[in-house]
Amino acid sequence: MEFVARTRLAVFAPNADVLVDEEQQAITVVIEVAGADAESLRFGFDGRWLVIAGRRSKPRQIRQSSFLQKEIAYGEFVKRIRLPVAIKCDAVSASYEDGFLTIVAAIEPGAYARTEKSELHLVITRTHS
Repeated sequence: MEFVARTRLAVFAPNADVLVDEEQQAITVVIEVAGADAESLRFGFDGRWLVIAGRRSKPRQIRQSSFLQKEIAYGEFVKRIRLPVAIKCDAVSASYEDGFLTIVAAIEPGAYARTEKSELHLVITRTHS
C-alpha cells in the first residue's frame, strides 16, 4: 500500500460511519469526502485497520480572496478506521457517489457472533457527603 507511507502529509481526516449488517454479514463504511478527486481515492487493509486516502483540491474560484470564515479543509487526507472484526479481503466493493465513499466488506466466516439486544435499567441515586 504505497499511499500509507504518505499519511504524515495528511491535512485532515474526513468523517466516517461504520455499520455492521448482521443479516448480510458485512461491514459498511461510509466516508464523507465531498469534493474529493475520484482518481485520488485509495483504500487498503492493514490487519484490522481500514486506511482511506485521497485529495480534495481547492476550487478554482477561491484564488487569492480574503476569508471571512474558513471551515472546509483541502489537500491530502487520510482516515484510519479500526474494524471490529476480520474481513474477507477478496469480498470488498466500493462506490463514490454524492460526496460519499462507501466501502462494503464481507465479514470473515466465524469472526462475528450475533448478540442478543438487551436493556439494562439502573436506578441512580444521589448521595450527599
